[in-house]
Amino acid sequence: MKTVILAGGGHTHLEVLKRLSSHHDASVKWILVSASRYHYYSGMFSGFAEGLYSIEDIRIDLKQLCEKKRIHFIEAAVESFDPEHQTVTLSDGEQLALAYDRLSLDIGSHTAPEQIEGLAERQTQMKPAHLFPDRIEACRKAKELVIIGGGAAACEMAFSFHQWKQQHGRKYDRITVIASNEFIDRKSDQVIESMFEEKGIHFIKNDYAVKVTDRYVLTQNEKNILYQEVIFLGGAQAPKLLEASGLPVDQKGFMKVNAGLQTIDDSSIFAAGDCVALVTHPDLPKSGVYAVRQGEVLYHNLLASLNREPLADYTPQQRALILLSTGGMEALMLYGNWRKAGRWAWMWKDYIDRGYMRKYQ
Repeated sequence: MKTVILAGGGHTHLEVLKRLSSHHDASVKWILVSASRYHYYSGMFSGFAEGLYSIEDIRIDLKQLCEKKRIHFIEAAVESFDPEHQTVTLSDGEQLALAYDRLSLDIGSHTAPEQIEGLAERQTQMKPAHLFPDRIEACRKAKELVIIGGGAAACEMAFSFHQWKQQHGRKYDRITVIASNEFIDRKSDQVIESMFEEKGIHFIKNDYAVKVTDRYVLTQNEKNILYQEVIFLGGAQAPKLLEASGLPVDQKGFMKVNAGLQTIDDSSIFAAGDCVALVTHPDLPKSGVYAVRQGEVLYHNLLASLNREPLADYTPQQRALILLSTGGMEALMLYGNWRKAGRWAWMWKDYIDRGYMRKYQ
């Protein structure tokens, strides 16, 4: 019997599970390993922070899904993997080593960059995603909330926390967003900055957080920003176990994979989602929009690899639709050169997100 280990319960592995039949080939044993029993859907985090969704709305029970598909589920953290001996070491309080014929990594990323002194021990960490729900209440009630980072996630969370505070009598709380560059792009930023100013959300652009003390976030331009809770949403950071494996990683530590989502030095290991650097598209954003589309290719290639058949190539879509929640059941649509905001955009986002969840819940 051959063993395929799916390490991590991310977007891409969810798509693999969806495609696996409950009557799959009995000669192949499939194992899903996840640090949490639940997959928390990041696309609905802003709505959860605002209070629009319940915890059950935003999560998928991986154990239950695996039982339906007759796949073995192990709730444990992946500590390391050994390509030479084809083993994965897990930890759920005790260490466990599993042998594999094929390994697929979809272990996501984290948000604790070492270059910001003091951040790792003081931040309210939002990734891995299963940490998110337990940290929300502290951020909602923080009198001084600082969000380090630009991008869609940082903007959405600023809007969502602001909306929650407005609805719960905390209009004098202060939210500050620190972005080292643009939030999204010049055209989008004009709309986002206008909304920030209208809502009273403070923002600082073209400045870097360099240190976090017990009371202040210090920036490169010598600003001292008081905080009660601080979140880093300034981009994905690579899990250290990728580089520790000895397989090729990019300069940021993400696993290098070819167009078939196969690691470039080991044909028995595949990887997808936020933890990879696609050599054919090195600038591909770390986003669930792309990770979901990788699922079909990954599923095909895992089976093809076992059967010694040709692999398929993953080609990212040229344009990705972004629906960015701006609070109060409104959203901003970004697609190509289009920038349109309104309640209709949020309803569209809500329809897409709920539809995605219905496929698994």
